[in-house]
Amino acid sequence: MGGDEVDISKLKIYDTSMFPKLNREDVKKDHHLYLLNLTLEPYIRYIKFTEEYLDNKAEEYQQKHLNSLNNENDSWIVSDEYASKMHEIDHEFAQRFRESIIVQLFSFIEGSLVGSCEMYYSNKDLEDPSDFHFPEKGGLDYVKSFLKNNAGIELKFINDELDFFCKLRTLRNRIVHHQTTFFTDDKKKINQLKALSKGRFQMQSKDDFMTMYFLYFDNPDFLFEIIENIKSLYLMLGKRGVYY
Repeated sequence: MGGDEVDISKLKIYDTSMFPKLNREDVKKDHHLYLLNLTLEPYIRYIKFTEEYLDNKAEEYQQKHLNSLNNENDSWIVSDEYASKMHEIDHEFAQRFRESIIVQLFSFIEGSLVGSCEMYYSNKDLEDPSDFHFPEKGGLDYVKSFLKNNAGIELKFINDELDFFCKLRTLRNRIVHHQTTFFTDDKKKINQLKALSKGRFQMQSKDDFMTMYFLYFDNPDFLFEIIENIKSLYLMLGKRGVYY
């Protein structure tokens, strides 16, 4: 077959002008939210699965603890072990899991937004302006600067979403770089955490020779709220030409 000659005269040439022309932006505009939802769906399933699993295991050890208290043949040591297991799952394990999801979701939105900015001109089939350069400072600060100065977006239209993620950045940094128990910080960051915590997680304080703070993530719905805010921000950005 390799030696067969092709008769070029028999090849058909089709007029492709009859087909609609789609540029990169048209494709991104129509599909970027679908792709975003597709990417976020595993997070949703993972959170639901893990939260349900932790709840079931905590209830299992709670029931074993109660049964042990009513069993004359069990020592207090056995009952105490069940109670300790219940507490470990309901507090330590659940806290570590929720903290890890907060960090993952913030990293996701920050990385996605930076990528959206870096692809802004190519998505529109435009050359980068000659005076354009990526700033040395990355993350949300770069994103806000780009959206305002390069994409021409008035930040007031996405202020609620940006404010949420700026506060979430403070929380993420607290989790990653420091600790969420018995800590102190500058007044601005403490106020950001207090504002973010309302209805989402507990922020308690203890006054000794200085005020120390403690964070306790007792509301799994906070994790789903982060995901919904990611969707909301990209919905607003898509209307203004910035896509996931």
